[in-house]
Amino acid sequence: MALAIIQETCPMCGFVFDPSARGCSSGCPLASGCRITCCPQCLYSYPQEGRLAGALRRILGRSKQERR
Repeated sequence: MALAIIQETCPMCGFVFDPSARGCSSGCPLASGCRITCCPQCLYSYPQEGRLAGALRRILGRSKQERR
């Protein structure tokens, strides 16, 4: 069984990257439980999408596609 590679798309510049190799500052006081993702290209920082928000986005995206 192959492992799924999770990829994140930066909402600022559109760059697609692996969030596990994020380029956030190692001096972050929340480093152990930090939910902030940093784009390695433009250095924009944003919160990771939660499971509930992701599920809602996928459900709503499907319903929009079905209406077309």
